[in-house]
Amino acid sequence: MKERIEKLLRRPSVAHLLAANERFGKRLGPQFAGAVTYFSVLSMIPVLMFGVALLGLTVTVLRPDLLPQVQNLLTEQLAAITGVEDTANEQAKNFANTISEFVTSTFNSWPSIGIIAFLAAAYSGSNWVKNLKHAVRAMWRNKFADAAETGGFVGELISNLITFFGLLLSVGVAVAVTAAGQAFPEQIIKWLGLGGVPGIGLLLQAVSLVVSLLASWLLFAFLFVVLPGQSARWPTFLKATIAGAVLITVLQRLAGVFVSLLSGNKSAGIFGPIIILMIVFNLLATIILMIAAWVGTADSWEATKAKKEADKAAGVHDEDEVRVDDEDDDEVPRLSPVTVSARYRAERWAATMDPDDLRAVNYDPGRVTLNDPDATVSQENAARGVRVGLGVGYGVGAATGIGLGAAVAALVRKVAQR
Repeated sequence: MKERIEKLLRRPSVAHLLAANERFGKRLGPQFAGAVTYFSVLSMIPVLMFGVALLGLTVTVLRPDLLPQVQNLLTEQLAAITGVEDTANEQAKNFANTISEFVTSTFNSWPSIGIIAFLAAAYSGSNWVKNLKHAVRAMWRNKFADAAETGGFVGELISNLITFFGLLLSVGVAVAVTAAGQAFPEQIIKWLGLGGVPGIGLLLQAVSLVVSLLASWLLFAFLFVVLPGQSARWPTFLKATIAGAVLITVLQRLAGVFVSLLSGNKSAGIFGPIIILMIVFNLLATIILMIAAWVGTADSWEATKAKKEADKAAGVHDEDEVRVDDEDDDEVPRLSPVTVSARYRAERWAATMDPDDLRAVNYDPGRVTLNDPDATVSQENAARGVRVGLGVGYGVGAATGIGLGAAVAALVRKVAQR
């Protein structure tokens, strides 16, 4: 069983996935995913406000005939949530009038709501894209420190805003296609006039799934073109975006199933979608960063694996266990596995040898002059240091005592003479 597991772990696809997971963990992937989730939820509020403003523009200016339908729909939904529909008719009527007046007032205020929402969405969306960009670059690039590279303030702000609205469009298309395929299959079949065609339902679901995958693929392709700042090889890019599209489509389907299950409970219908939305945001951020780490390790996982196996065979500990950044070997000195006593003997031996003899054995003084932070002092050196310290302490104490005694005696003598 152990041999089978080791054989499985040595497969290139599995080893690459493990390398990506290792980078995701070492480079604070869960923390980045949590930060992206926070900014995603924060950005949803102005986006929803902007959507309300657009709806108000539609029902008050472009299509005023739709206003009564929207009022009735909102009244029915709110009455079902609050339970007013089950009470007396007078109370339900007053509730409907209140909701109708509130909806009309809100829709008529669409210009001010739209301006405030646009400014708030631009600010929060720019920060959202900035954090998402740093997170993706931290997983994608060879060095962790390169994730903080930014351009000028104005150029970065404009780029973030364009990326933000592009993301909104991509996410909106993907979610709309998935929701339409799940919620309105019968209506779509009626609109197309294909109700009598056998197997049309399954065919429509298959087409909806393919279109949803395509929309999710476009979303991932957009993300991995504008966010990393570095291009990847086309085969790697294609595999990563396809995997991301599949995972996102599955996540959307599962989220839709859970929301439909919670829709029957009034309390769960209020808080359930919010909780599911936060979970979906976190899983979405995790998927994006995990795939970015997979792309980032595509050209280096084999060399990293070979280096770790060689270090393990030589008894060298992995220095990356305490470092987030995967720096180059020529920038960070490596710690030798030898002990302090072995280094001391090597230094004494090298001091007695001729330089030509040292070159003949490829002696490298750099390997023995490094400071080992985990080194311990030998018992002999510690005892010698204690003896020297005690001797110096006794000497200083005696000299100090004699000096103080002489000073006190001189002071007493002067007082006695007076």
